[in-house]
Amino acid sequence: MTLACEHLNDLPGDPAGATTVAPPAGAPVLLEEDLTILRLIAAGRRRIDIAGATFNSVTKIDARTRRLRHVLAADSRQHLAALSAVYGLVASERLPGMPGMQPHVSEYDQKVLDLIVAGLSASRIAARFQCDVDPVNTAIARLAFEFGADNRCQLAAHAVLVEAVTCRAVSPRFPATALSGLPPFHVTTTGTGVLLHATPPLPSAQSARRSPVSSAPDVRTPDPTESGRGKGPVTGSRGGPAPFPPELATWVNNYVGRHPTWALPNDSSGARGWRMSSPEGIIELRVPRTHGDLQREVSAHRHAIGRLGAGQAPRLLGFDPGLRALLARQPRGERVDDAPDRGLHLSESVQEQAGQLLRILHESTLGAGDRHAQAAENTRRYIDYVDRVLERIDSPALAGHRAVIGHRLIVLREALPQLPVAFCHGSFGFGAWRWQRATRSLALTGFERSQVMAAVVDFARPSLLWAEYPALQDAFTHGYGRSLDEGERRLLGDFAVLAAIEDLWHTNPKDDAKTYARLAGALRTAAGRLPVPEIVTAVRSIEATTG
Repeated sequence: MTLACEHLNDLPGDPAGATTVAPPAGAPVLLEEDLTILRLIAAGRRRIDIAGATFNSVTKIDARTRRLRHVLAADSRQHLAALSAVYGLVASERLPGMPGMQPHVSEYDQKVLDLIVAGLSASRIAARFQCDVDPVNTAIARLAFEFGADNRCQLAAHAVLVEAVTCRAVSPRFPATALSGLPPFHVTTTGTGVLLHATPPLPSAQSARRSPVSSAPDVRTPDPTESGRGKGPVTGSRGGPAPFPPELATWVNNYVGRHPTWALPNDSSGARGWRMSSPEGIIELRVPRTHGDLQREVSAHRHAIGRLGAGQAPRLLGFDPGLRALLARQPRGERVDDAPDRGLHLSESVQEQAGQLLRILHESTLGAGDRHAQAAENTRRYIDYVDRVLERIDSPALAGHRAVIGHRLIVLREALPQLPVAFCHGSFGFGAWRWQRATRSLALTGFERSQVMAAVVDFARPSLLWAEYPALQDAFTHGYGRSLDEGERRLLGDFAVLAAIEDLWHTNPKDDAKTYARLAGALRTAAGRLPVPEIVTAVRSIEATTG
């Protein structure tokens, strides 16, 4: 017997054109009440409990559930819960008791779990395994305990949200990829609700290419010659008009309405950006360079950045893959180095708060398979990018240091497999810290380069101050909860140089000479602390003698 999800429907499969307020005739639209019912089903609530929570009769809840099963092509309530999580209609923060990381299960239990999220009952699973139903029920009980679930609906939703199953397990219509690589591409918010499309479109081969060990698309490190170095705002400035491109305007207005808008310079990942000032705070619209970058950023928001508390990090408001755009509300606050209390980045309490926030982000479980191999590959790609920048950057700060830095890059590549890994911010430093004066607390921004890497990458920029102010490192490590291990301490100075080179490359001396001079001084100081290999010392001695 085939499953309901195996029957393809005739809904439009490409959401690229479905960005208008009015949905196409006949297309299913989920209203807020439908979304509430889905969330309660995924939370394991009974029909009578859902009726009481939504102030409806049980009969009406049953009717709405039948419609939802038809719209999402779900075989059962538990299958409906799993599909709701895949479609992004159910978020982990709405489900109490969900495990913080993916539990380890046996091979047999994994097979049972794959069939549970596909909507099969215990008897149908036993029929497929050609066995008695008792061992299946025992396996379901074990899985429910491991995933913190009270019933199969809750188990199915939890399994999807912690990425314990693949997309293909939930529905054969989906590609056989990890769930973190499949944001809900077939969901578009309209003026009347949530418009559902059919099968999520597969991105192009170039944008979807991932390493064999990665579970989420990696940051595309642009070539230094095309990285948009020193580009100013595309149009307008803060306080001045900077309208969105026409294809984005309707979609943005559906989400947040019309607000004063200004354009941003292209960031280090090459994404275009605009900001809006609204009563709820600053809202940022981003258009990443590739669909792969969009997938990576959405996955980071859903599985890692959201672990930070409200007001401590951006919050994803929506995204549309057809437009390759996402909206996020930024945390309130001022740049630490621009705040009236100048020198906040030299405060031990601020450094301690920064360490606390970074530890929460680093403990995210985003990433599957061999995280160490994934982190080593991503970090190696970052090192290669800075190596290319080093060939092109022309700065007096590097005079006499290029040979030493080139040697240290070789050392870094060899040492990567031994370094602790984490889900990294990617550009962590006081430039990404926001100070909230009302609460005297810190928030983080600038997550466009976030991915699984060696954890020491995030220590690099703060360490530029630690050599001069050792007490700041003590405060930071106290907040972070652990000291740097031997390998991290040995290579921290090398990563500090890489961060300084990258920051200098992305600063235009004509636009901000003061910042450029400060960054050049930091680079000169950090490069001067690198250990000089004996061969370089010998070459310098020969040059001095012959000179």
